[in-house]
Amino acid sequence: MYFYIVVILSVLSDYVSKLIAMSQLSNEINIVWDFLRLQLIYNKWIAFSIPISWIILKILTVAIISWITVYYYKNERKRKNNILDIWYGLILWWAIGNWIERIINSKVTDFIAIKYFAIFNFGDIFINIWVIILLIYYFKTWQNNKI
Repeated sequence: MYFYIVVILSVLSDYVSKLIAMSQLSNEINIVWDFLRLQLIYNKWIAFSIPISWIILKILTVAIISWITVYYYKNERKRKNNILDIWYGLILWWAIGNWIERIINSKVTDFIAIKYFAIFNFGDIFINIWVIILLIYYFKTWQNNKI
């Protein structure tokens, strides 16, 4: 149940945040001096604007999303762990939100800029946060079972 609620909320918040960015960000807006700002760009590449072939990018994205989905359903869903359901839901659906936009528009809307680093969107942020949290969870679980 939690998995599906998270899915719906993630897709909606991703879509709405990008719509707001596209309609409201005609100029850059500094949030913390010029270090953190809102700046609308359309990224046709992979993370950090690393250029990669269009077809390889789409195949790679589908492969990763498919692998995560299959792993979740084969290994984690049967545990009936609401926390894992939420974490996997967040990772998958933020990724799918970006993937859908990439399929439809051949680019992803990014709007959060950190000086000297990158410009990204909420999906990018939350995918990374939840993957890190999931890795910490698995590491701690592994350590506890090792003792």
